[in-house]
Amino acid sequence: MNYLVISPYYPQNFQQFTIELANKGITVLGIGQESYEQLDEPLRNSLTEYFRVDNLENIDEVKRAVAFLFYKHGPIDRIESHNEYWLELDATLREQFNVFGAKPEDLKKTKYKSEMKKLFKKAGVPVVPGAVIKTEADVDQAVK
Repeated sequence: MNYLVISPYYPQNFQQFTIELANKGITVLGIGQESYEQLDEPLRNSLTEYFRVDNLENIDEVKRAVAFLFYKHGPIDRIESHNEYWLELDATLREQFNVFGAKPEDLKKTKYKSEMKKLFKKAGVPVVPGAVIKTEADVDQAVK
């Protein structure tokens, strides 16, 4: 299994996940902006290969990195960043490289709490009411 971790060094508390994947014999590949030498040693040792990009926000650069890893190691089975900031990047890469997991069209129901609540209600799970706060008057109303 080839497991690609985007930004494997952040958040730091998720580095152990990457290390444990490698301990289970999974091929762990990484793409990130930090230099390889700056990665914590246990993380470095768990990565089969790490591809440094100049900018993770440059989707074309990241796609080229994924394509290289795909070419060298075979199909990618999973892509994960463990970081909400990169959800859209993860989903776009999964779609582009036909990888299992949430695709861009799936993000609405996981990224927006209001959409999650609709799904929970539909499944019969109780939810706490909520509202989008846009103005100071909305704040005043919410704290009453």
